[in-house]
Amino acid sequence: MGKVILMILLAVGSSSAVAQSCSSLSQNIDDARTELTRARDSNDFDNAKNYARRAKNELEDAELAANDCKCPLAASEFDDAARHAKRARDSDSGSDFANELRRAIRDFNSALSNIRLCKSSRR
Repeated sequence: MGKVILMILLAVGSSSAVAQSCSSLSQNIDDARTELTRARDSNDFDNAKNYARRAKNELEDAELAANDCKCPLAASEFDDAARHAKRARDSDSGSDFANELRRAIRDFNSALSNIRLCKSSRR
């Protein structure tokens, strides 16, 4: 009997965690957008790389939330964006940084399009 109750509690707890993560997607997107914009607009290379690191972290959170929201294409694009943000952070030249950051922003925008498609298919 105790095992059954524990299994029910785990099921309820995990479904609420999924709902909570899915509900955080909007905030994750806003935070990622903010950090990508800061990285793009920064005039200091070290600061720009720091913003790219922050963007990578936010993009990874957005990927998890998109998966929880059952939007796998968006999650894949957020993953790609996070990978490019990481490459931007690790770059040694301004041109490499700019190229990788552009790719991160492009993939971020693709993820947003996929989020919209995912939401519209649920209506």
